[in-house]
This record gives sequence, structure tokens and C-alpha cells, in this order.
Amino acid sequence: MNASITWLQRRWALPEAAVPAVRGLLHAESQGSTAFPPAEAVDDWGAAAAPPDAGGDTPVVFVEHDGTTFIQSRALFSAERDIARCLTALAGREAAVPDGAEAMLNALFPGAAPGDRQVEAARVAATRHLAVITGGPGTGKTYTLARILALLAAAGVAPARMRLAAPTGKAAQRMRAAVEQSLLELPDSAQAHAAGLEAVARGGSTLHALLRYHPGIRRCLCERLPPGTVLIVDECSMVDVHMWRTLLAALPPDARLILLGDPNQLESVGQGNVFAGLAAAADAAPLRGVHVHLTEARRFRDRPDILTLAKALEASDASAVCDLLENRRGTEALGGVGWIDTPPGVIPCERFPDSVKAALARVGDAPGASEALAALERVCILTAQRDAFVGARKVGSDIERYLTRRGVLRNHPVIINRNDPETHLRNGTVGVIRIDDDSSRAAHFLSGDGTPLLPLPVMKLPDHSPAWAITIHRSQGSEYDEVLVILPRGESPLATRELLYTAITRARRTVYIAGDLAAVRKAAATAGGRRSLLAYQFSHAGG
Repeated sequence: MNASITWLQRRWALPEAAVPAVRGLLHAESQGSTAFPPAEAVDDWGAAAAPPDAGGDTPVVFVEHDGTTFIQSRALFSAERDIARCLTALAGREAAVPDGAEAMLNALFPGAAPGDRQVEAARVAATRHLAVITGGPGTGKTYTLARILALLAAAGVAPARMRLAAPTGKAAQRMRAAVEQSLLELPDSAQAHAAGLEAVARGGSTLHALLRYHPGIRRCLCERLPPGTVLIVDECSMVDVHMWRTLLAALPPDARLILLGDPNQLESVGQGNVFAGLAAAADAAPLRGVHVHLTEARRFRDRPDILTLAKALEASDASAVCDLLENRRGTEALGGVGWIDTPPGVIPCERFPDSVKAALARVGDAPGASEALAALERVCILTAQRDAFVGARKVGSDIERYLTRRGVLRNHPVIINRNDPETHLRNGTVGVIRIDDDSSRAAHFLSGDGTPLLPLPVMKLPDHSPAWAITIHRSQGSEYDEVLVILPRGESPLATRELLYTAITRARRTVYIAGDLAAVRKAAATAGGRRSLLAYQFSHAGG
């Protein structure tokens, strides 16, 4: 018997008839959901459950939403309620419109057509205390963000009050680099605040570091953020429900919050699917007016297949996805997408595209650690899971054996598996272990500004794994020139639309997909099954 169920029976007199429903809730929570609709009605919950407005402190609540009865732990009910209330309060607050705002927008977005969505996103961010900016790959979220920072600075918001954050170290590093580059492209009229905004970009950090978040107690160890903070969070789809609650609780009363991300990506590793729920709710009361969805993809103009494939996945159009892949059979990928038809989960390294094999070889035989780290930024092999027959561990071992046979293996990619305060390496950071001519071994990683850190003795590395291949989840927040996606078997519960969408949108130039069309069709037609009651909470937050 599960310990939680035993506790409910002893402490809260949970009847035996209610045990299957609670068991279903616990399983749903383990899969990332925050609520569960029992298949069978439960008439007697003992003292363990009650409606949320019944008073008391029952550990389980049941909620009627859209004609369905859900059960939810009171802790997760409270978390989603607090999230909805805080976001609704922010959405209801307007900021003073600075004089000359439209002239500033025209200068920051020269040549923009009437109704341009990037301009509208900047306008919302400048005039509301909550802005939700969504968009697929290459739609200019970072370009827009740099101009939002310039607009806020011109409107009198001190750069020292601005904070940039992302859920992971890799996402924060990429955000810093992208924003810094976009700031260099600002028009001359916006250069007065350039130095301050560059400092904002360089100061971008992970949410954990910004809030001094302790995952064990799901709370931050810092006081509230300073008054007047303007917090910008990128890659919001990766943030779980507990971090959302902590983040929002840390905001000062006069905070402004700007959220960016792609709600079609994989959900967070932890529980909940808050950003997708927020994006879905943000076009209606009480959030209306804070959401702008960017649609014009600029990055893939010379690689149109990636965008076409992403849009087909957004629409759950399995036939369009399969038709495109069947017409791209082979490894040339002239339009940005290549299809490698292979039995589910089976592709020997010899069948990898030549450009991918060459890119992996450049990592393995790079003459120095800096060159190896740079090469590792340009290629990635993605799998659905870490273990199992088609997992990252097995694929990585195959790649290592293949390169060893070729005699090109001075550098071994690794990925850190937990945050380590001693070395300052964070979970998800990728580096290389280099073997020099004298057989000495040292680990090398990039710092936050992209420069190599000093060599680190291998014995001092925190828990780590080989990283010739990594899971799609761990690739979120990263981009690579070339990506090879090895699909799971069709019967895998991981074969979902969000998984495939996230994988292909890691590519800047070319993505190759290996698998069979049955697995592709199943993934394209299967949405992630997480359930939550965030929509219910938004509908009640106004009151």
C-alpha cells in the first residue's frame, strides 16, 4: 500500500472505496499532472476530501470544472490558485504611458507595418504590469525583448531595476548572448542606455540563482525582489508549478513581469503546464490585453521545411507531417529537414548523415578544449529518454565506439546531473573531458559569458553523464546548427507532438529525424496528457 494512502486512511478515515481514485491522482501527479478526473464517482471520502469552498483543511479537494469532477491535492490546488490570483492582479494594472512612446516605438522598429506584432508586444510590455509574449522558433522573441529593454529605459526605468532570468543555466547563457547581440543592433537613437542594458544582459541568471530557490522546501531563501523590479523570464514553458508560485510570491507589489516562451514545447520536468495554460487563458477575461503571439518566422526563410514541419505539429496535422518527411527521404536536407526511415529506435552510426558524423568527429578530435566546446555547440543528437534501448546512454555509447574505431577521440562530452555549489556547475551544463598527449585528463566548461573556465580535475566533477547524445527535455533552451532526432518506438508514452516539436525546433539550420512513420504519425497526433485546474482558477481569480 502506498504510504500516502495509508496516511489518508489512518489520519483522515479515507474509505476503501476511495482508494482507486487517490491512487489515480498519485499516478497522475507522478506524470506531471496536477489534477485527476476519477472514472468512477466516489460518494464517501471520509474526512479526506471536500469542495474547496467548504472550509477546513482536507488534504484532497474535488472541483467541478467544465462538467467534469476532478480531484486535486490541496497543496497543488493552493499553488494554482495563488498563481492565477497573482497573474490576474498583475494583468489588471496599467503602467503610465511615457511621453513620446509611439515615436520611440517607430525608432526601435523602423519600417514596421501597421499592426506589427513585435511592435504590439513592446507596447504591451511598456504599458502593462504583465506581458505574455509567445511565439514559435525564429519569430523574433529575443529581438523584441532587446527593444523592450530599450523602450523601458527610455521611459525612465533604471536598468538596475531590470532582471533577466531563465529556468536553466543553458537557457540563461543563450538568453544572455542573444540579448547582447540584439542590443548591438539597436538604432543610434537608443544607444544612450546601451551600457546599462548590456549590464542587464550580462547579469542574466537562472531563476534558482535569482531567487536562491531551494527545491527541497520549494521556497526561495531570499527576501522579496527589490521594489520597482522589472523581471523578464525567458523559456517559460520549462518552469514548473512550484517555481511559478515561488517566483510570483517573490515579486514586490509594484513589480512588472514580462514572460516569453513557446507554449507548444514540452512541459516542465516538474509538475504542471503553467505557461501553456496561461497562454490559453490570456486572450479572455480577466487576462485580456496582456498576450501577444508572434507569428512571422524570420530565422528559417532559407530553411522553410523546419517551419512547415513545426506548423504542422502545432496543428496536430499528422498527415502533413508524414507527407513532408516522406518527400525528404535521405540525408541532403536541402530545405532544412531530412528523413531517415529506419526500424523504430534503430540507427547505427554508419547511417548518420555525413555532415553529422563530421560534426561529431570535430568534437572528438578538436586540438583543444575551446575548439571542442565550440564544436559541441553546433551539433546535437537527441533522444526521448535517457535509458532504454533507444535512450541517450545507449546511443552515446554507440557514437563513442564509432569514433574510437576512427581514432578521433581526445574529447569526451559530459553533462552535469545536479547543481554543485563547490564548482558552480549547474544541472544541465555541458562540457568536455579532454585527454592530452600525456594522458592527463581535465574537464572544461564555458562560463556564463561564453569563455572557457579553468580546467577542472575530473575527480572534482559532480555527478555527470556522457553527452554524445542527450534527451530532448535536457536540450530545451539550447540551439544547434545540426540536430539528429532519434524517435522512440511508437508505443512509447513519450512519443508526443510536444516532444517532436521541441526536438525539431532546437535546430538553427538542419534537423534529421530517424524512425518509422508509424511512430511519427502517433507522435504528431498525440498531445501531452497533463491535466491541471489552472483554467478553473483563472475563471475564479477575478472574484
